[in-house]
Amino acid sequence: MRLFEPFRALGYITDGVPFAVQRRGIETFVTLSVGKAWQIYNCAKLTAVLVGPQMDKKIRALACWRDFTFAATGNDIAVFRRAHQVATWSGHNAKVTLLLSFGQHVLSVDLEGCLFIWAVAEVNQNRPPIGQIQLGEKFSPSCIMHPDTYLNKVLIGSEEGSLQLWNVNTRKKLYEFKGWGSSIRCCVSSPALDVVGIGCSDGKIHVHNLRYDEEIVTFMHSTRGAVTALSFRTDGQPLLAAGGSSGVISIWNLEKKKLQSVIKDAHDSSVCSLHFFANEPVLMSSATDNSIKMWIFDTTDGEARLLKYRSGHSAPPMCIRYYGKGRHILSAGQDRAFRIFSVIQDQQSRELSQGHVGKRAKKLKVKDEEIKLPPVIAFDAAHLSKFTNSFWWQV
Repeated sequence: MRLFEPFRALGYITDGVPFAVQRRGIETFVTLSVGKAWQIYNCAKLTAVLVGPQMDKKIRALACWRDFTFAATGNDIAVFRRAHQVATWSGHNAKVTLLLSFGQHVLSVDLEGCLFIWAVAEVNQNRPPIGQIQLGEKFSPSCIMHPDTYLNKVLIGSEEGSLQLWNVNTRKKLYEFKGWGSSIRCCVSSPALDVVGIGCSDGKIHVHNLRYDEEIVTFMHSTRGAVTALSFRTDGQPLLAAGGSSGVISIWNLEKKKLQSVIKDAHDSSVCSLHFFANEPVLMSSATDNSIKMWIFDTTDGEARLLKYRSGHSAPPMCIRYYGKGRHILSAGQDRAFRIFSVIQDQQSRELSQGHVGKRAKKLKVKDEEIKLPPVIAFDAAHLSKFTNSFWWQV
């Protein structure tokens, strides 16, 4: 063991790597990347249930299958059973950027357009891949997904704007979609057969029929930046959630083919993942602002409200101090936030400085940034009594 070896990160919820969602029985779990480590949250209350060990390189992609977690670091894929690393898959000659859990296999794609197929039945052994596909010289992969009901097939989007449909069992390219002349940022399957949603860097969302290579509808998202994440609602409501590089989440009505609602200040930076829970009016989102949030659509006007969340500083902290016999840490950051972190229970960590900024800003019809406190550059605190809501009397 090294001297001063990192143990765990406080207030680090997620980075810019898309999360991986897995349903186990009646419970749903989400795996989040935190730099060189990962952590798993139970979605019922967003409580941390497992934290992975620190690795030598930064995580670029995540995938889950049963008790296993797969993390792409550099040119390799680290395989974990629970919190213990059991294997390292090597073979890529470039950095692995995409992972997909695909039945009894895991697919990995690197920067040079090489796709490897790994058998999860042999997950405990450092074995070579069982298959390899070269996607082409002028094809830089940017996203990968499995269209529902398409047996052994995956759809891969590219930076050049085209998409390829492959059969990973026969290693054959079945079809290439020309695209729309803009880089593909994300693609997701819809509840409708043969239909997928595709988000582009020019701000357009294309709902496309794969079987007939026909566009069903196009939504314009350009005023809110590139489309970085998509998710279809699956409880019978024809809605599509789209996340943008500006942190805004837009909800589109597929039947009326128009904008239903907008969550303006969903995140402070680019949205990297969206996920509608199966048969529930609940949307989960994560962004590069170090937060994960759950939104519920239960209001009469169809607007979303914040259900629960976990967040930390979205900018580096400038001043930190222990408080309360070392059980808590006070922190002031460049994001104009003053927070308290529990070193024992993560769910006790919260922001103290802003209160309900979103509600007050909406009432005053101003932006959140206009009513936030200026950055804290120094503070002091005295532990006078048991930690309560009257904490500000002690700072």
